[in-house]
Amino acid sequence: MKKTLLLVAAAVALVACSNEETVRQSAPEAIGFDNAFVENSTRSVETPGYSTTSMFTDFAVYGFVEGASLFDGVKVANEGITNAELKSDWKYEGTQYWIAGANYDFYAVAPYNGGWSVKTGTTPTDAGATLSFTTADGTQDLLYASIVERQGAGEGNTAVAFTFKHILSKVKFSFENNYNASAATIRVKNVKVTNAYTTGDVALAAAATWSNQGTAGTFLFGNAAVASADAEEAYAFGNTQESYYERLLIPANTEWNITFDVELLVSGEVIDTYNHTAKVTIDLQPGMSYDINAEITAANIDPEHAQEPIEFTATMTDWSNANEVDAEVVTQ
Repeated sequence: MKKTLLLVAAAVALVACSNEETVRQSAPEAIGFDNAFVENSTRSVETPGYSTTSMFTDFAVYGFVEGASLFDGVKVANEGITNAELKSDWKYEGTQYWIAGANYDFYAVAPYNGGWSVKTGTTPTDAGATLSFTTADGTQDLLYASIVERQGAGEGNTAVAFTFKHILSKVKFSFENNYNASAATIRVKNVKVTNAYTTGDVALAAAATWSNQGTAGTFLFGNAAVASADAEEAYAFGNTQESYYERLLIPANTEWNITFDVELLVSGEVIDTYNHTAKVTIDLQPGMSYDINAEITAANIDPEHAQEPIEFTATMTDWSNANEVDAEVVTQ
């Protein structure tokens, strides 16, 4: 019905024109995407995911016109694609056009290739897709821009602007040296989570909702160091050192098994190495950053024994009188 009315109105306009007048129809405007923006992430020694727009190079767009599929995961990128019809820096192949009066819905997932696939529900009535996601080592980011609704205009259509949100959880570890002994330092090494999820589904509504998390995997956080993941950096009482790596993990309410090694050094020499296995229960939420803190003390540096301080006692005997001794004094 809507299309019929538009055709009738156009016919009436043509009849009303005189023979001398030239009727010009505006050239159809290409649908463009621009201003793709990633919400800020927290600072870290090494950030594995997108933290600035400059790192953000591509995404997959889904679009619908009057409920019909228009973009089905089309790649949009700010490099590597040439399309003269698109004015913005973000390009895609196979130009689509705005239709005056038509209603559009768009959403997007980033990066374009990033361990995810559409599982179900790509229509606007489902508020976006449900994705299946797999991560091997916690370095892959996953972002979502919720549905943008637009109505096509005859001219002056602006590019569709997306604001992307992180929908994984970012995790790091911090180790405080509270081992208060003179000349003693510690090293924390080989930090691992051995049973975090590697697979899950996420429903992309206004707020991302995760389900079906499964398949345990080991995620490496490196040493507590700044120079590199395997740098052996000792630090003194009162200082805190972070795990070199942060990892992007699938949100879940879970109990983790965490392993790490602590070396105890006295005057720069390694006295002993203690292997730790710990557990933490945590309810990870999408888009949140977590710093899991551990305090290393004399009571827990050795998982099997609390270290006791070295103490001294002292007694003193009274002076006693010695027997008189005759001694010959010889002079020279």
